[in-house]
Amino acid sequence: MKKGRIIIANVNDIIRDKDEIVSQIAPMYIQKYRSLSLLKEKNQELAAGYLLKKYLGINKDNQILCNKYGKPYLSSGNVAFNLSHSEEYVVLAIADREVGVDIEKIRKYHEATVKKVFNDDQKEMLEQLPVSKKDSKFTEIWTKMESILKLEGTGFTDRWPEIDYSAYCVQTIQWNSYFISVATREAVSFAFEIAK
Repeated sequence: MKKGRIIIANVNDIIRDKDEIVSQIAPMYIQKYRSLSLLKEKNQELAAGYLLKKYLGINKDNQILCNKYGKPYLSSGNVAFNLSHSEEYVVLAIADREVGVDIEKIRKYHEATVKKVFNDDQKEMLEQLPVSKKDSKFTEIWTKMESILKLEGTGFTDRWPEIDYSAYCVQTIQWNSYFISVATREAVSFAFEIAK
């Protein structure tokens, strides 16, 4: 079985020295940082740029290309990566094959979203759960679907309910009050680690 890495970073720990980070990361992440107005989003972009520099050596824009949907990939083709963020955390997935990752803080069960985008099996599963477990299961399912869509590089689409989940290897963990899901087409053993 192939191996991969999931690096989890607390944004507040990473961005303590913003000037140093800005001097090291790829210009596209500096530009994103400067163009955003919300401090939380600005800091997430800095942390993402930092993780790419620290774990993949990315410090120039030409090291990253994007597919037609905007999914980034390494121009060298050596490894695949994917990023996700939620609240104060940014997650970087690295593998030797295409990968998608999503992190979400547990959020409130939203019935309108379930009716609109979840498939019949997911809806039935959620309907059978006690109210006390719906928030967690809703978030877990969401991260699994997002990781698959990010693997495919398409982002959210109307075809969400039609996805054949058996075609993917999805691993999910609950970490504190977050769910993290990582998707690949073939089995990969992911090691989870905290960024320093």
